[in-house]
Amino acid sequence: MAEDGIYILTSLLRWFPLFEAVHWLLVWLSKRVHRPDFKVNHNEWANLLISNSQALISGSVGAYALLYEEPFASTTTKVLRFETSIDTVHGHSRSLEQVLPFILAYFAYDLLNMMMFMRDKPAEKLMLMHHGLCLLIWPLSFHYRAGNYYVLYFIAAELSTSLSWTAGYFLPLYGITGIAYYVIGTFTLIAFTTVRALPSPWIWWSLLASQSFWADVPVGIYAVAMLTLPLPSPLFLYWWSTRILRPWIIAVVALFEPEPACTKSQIEKND
Repeated sequence: MAEDGIYILTSLLRWFPLFEAVHWLLVWLSKRVHRPDFKVNHNEWANLLISNSQALISGSVGAYALLYEEPFASTTTKVLRFETSIDTVHGHSRSLEQVLPFILAYFAYDLLNMMMFMRDKPAEKLMLMHHGLCLLIWPLSFHYRAGNYYVLYFIAAELSTSLSWTAGYFLPLYGITGIAYYVIGTFTLIAFTTVRALPSPWIWWSLLASQSFWADVPVGIYAVAMLTLPLPSPLFLYWWSTRILRPWIIAVVALFEPEPACTKSQIEKND
């Protein structure tokens, strides 16, 4: 299986320069389509546009594999039923083989971008950790054919990213409010809840229900899996509560708040 590592590395090295080239092309485009007085970070605009695009591509491939590609489609059914013995360990995915170098190259590009332009936000520090772990662990999972089901799930969870950045960045940037803002915000909440927050109990249960199937996996790989696979779900729940649910509640509450009455000084000023 040494060819797996060579395949991942060579494919990643083909995709990474493409992400970088597209980024700087979008930076150039942003400087020309936005007016000089329009407040926009051109690097951030380019980076999040790329993030949205890769999320749609990667997430769609991951979701397809979980729902239609065997043995993972059958495994998904067993996970949803909370069955007591589930093989989430074994199985090779052609879909994963095709999409893994693409998303790893994106993580490498995004990691470099954050290191170059990081604004010292706690969320970005978490993202650094997230990308770094994915770059280390997902190729191991693919190489040892161990736990590819979980890698496909985490890739499928990218589907919520496009809506998240659209609602959280692009709509406010262009001053889009009203019904469009609330509709997209609500769909973002539904999508993030469905693919990231809500599946947490099923993911944790499946780790317990799959223990007997890890017997033929090298001890070191098993240890890494058990230490890291439970981690994304709490991270998803944290992002869901702080970056999705809380802003949505604030926006909805503000929608139904009555207009403040004019004060006496404001009335006199208007007169």
